[in-house]
Amino acid sequence: MVTSLEVIEKEARYFLGTYQRMPVVFTGGRGSYLFDPEGHAYLDLVGGISVNLLGYDYRPLKEAIHDEVERVIHTSNLYYNVPQVELAERLVRYSGFARVFFVNSGAEANEVALKMARFYGKRKHGNRYAYIAFRRSFHGRTLLTLGLTGQEKFHQDLDPFPPGISFADLNDIESVRRLLKEEVCAIIVEPVQGEGGVYPCSPQFLAALRSICDEQDVLLIFDEVQCGLGRLGSLFAFQHFGVIPDIVTLAKGLGGGLPIGAVLVNEKVVAITRKGDHGSTFGGNPVAARSACVVVDTIASEAFLESVRQKGALFGQELESLRRDFPEMVREVRGMGLMWGLEVPGKAKEVAHRMFERKVLVNACNEDTLRFLPPLVIGEEEIRHGVGVLREVLGGL
Repeated sequence: MVTSLEVIEKEARYFLGTYQRMPVVFTGGRGSYLFDPEGHAYLDLVGGISVNLLGYDYRPLKEAIHDEVERVIHTSNLYYNVPQVELAERLVRYSGFARVFFVNSGAEANEVALKMARFYGKRKHGNRYAYIAFRRSFHGRTLLTLGLTGQEKFHQDLDPFPPGISFADLNDIESVRRLLKEEVCAIIVEPVQGEGGVYPCSPQFLAALRSICDEQDVLLIFDEVQCGLGRLGSLFAFQHFGVIPDIVTLAKGLGGGLPIGAVLVNEKVVAITRKGDHGSTFGGNPVAARSACVVVDTIASEAFLESVRQKGALFGQELESLRRDFPEMVREVRGMGLMWGLEVPGKAKEVAHRMFERKVLVNACNEDTLRFLPPLVIGEEEIRHGVGVLREVLGGL
């Protein structure tokens, strides 16, 4: 079998070096653990960046993928395919939205949502093209979605971005009102900002956004790429907050590890959509759609969601105990469900590396914040073990 060192050395010769990878190769997984070729087990508190919702080696998921591969791998969207329609039916039924469009990633899902908003603004109002987003946001790595990403570190050497983009402050409704103008067609927001450091919106703020959008006939887009699909203890993040947007974007965990994204839209968007407005060669691929059907069916169970809420409460309590015990090092705990951030100013990357050395995977989404996005099937003892290792690391700094 190939060794980790052989893979790492070969990657350096052939792969475009844009990633800052941890020095490990994973060749297997089970539950909430990943394994390298040398047989070491790593507790995964990153979950493929909120992708592996059902962990690794989930048997029903693997069987569904295998069965669909045996039928047909790809047909294109020039034709119909059964898993795509079955997944669309599930998402519409569970969400209450009118229609769904399938893509391959979160960036593409947000790109489609933003295009739909411009179609709506132009076709209904004639002159609307501008967007309001939020500081610390992250919406993808296409030029438009990066333009709407409120973090300067992602903008280096890429300007100028498309026109008509402005940024407000999360949970500050007056900062939004100040940016409203006749040209605005949409407001896009993550109910919980992930890449920016795990900052949740308040329910009151989202409700106020809904009211503003209703008053101005502006579309409200919820980017649930990272915080949706059971992550907060409800199937969709908007259900947790009790605020219904006009468009919801999904991706990451939808395919359980296979690439697929979705854009849920209401009747207002359906009414202005025309044939040819968008297309995707692989969107709703039958294998990825079959996998997503299993993911949605599993997570939609109330018993499953209740287990996420219980484990999320435990995770939050364990992190809060660290804040109390290390007040000079831990500034804040933020999050809900199984999406948490621990603010350790200036030390996040060092802590992540030290935990990696102890075979626990966490993510430093910036210099100050550790982000936790474990598989939704993680066990309570695994949560305690992971936070216990974090306690040891903090105690040693």
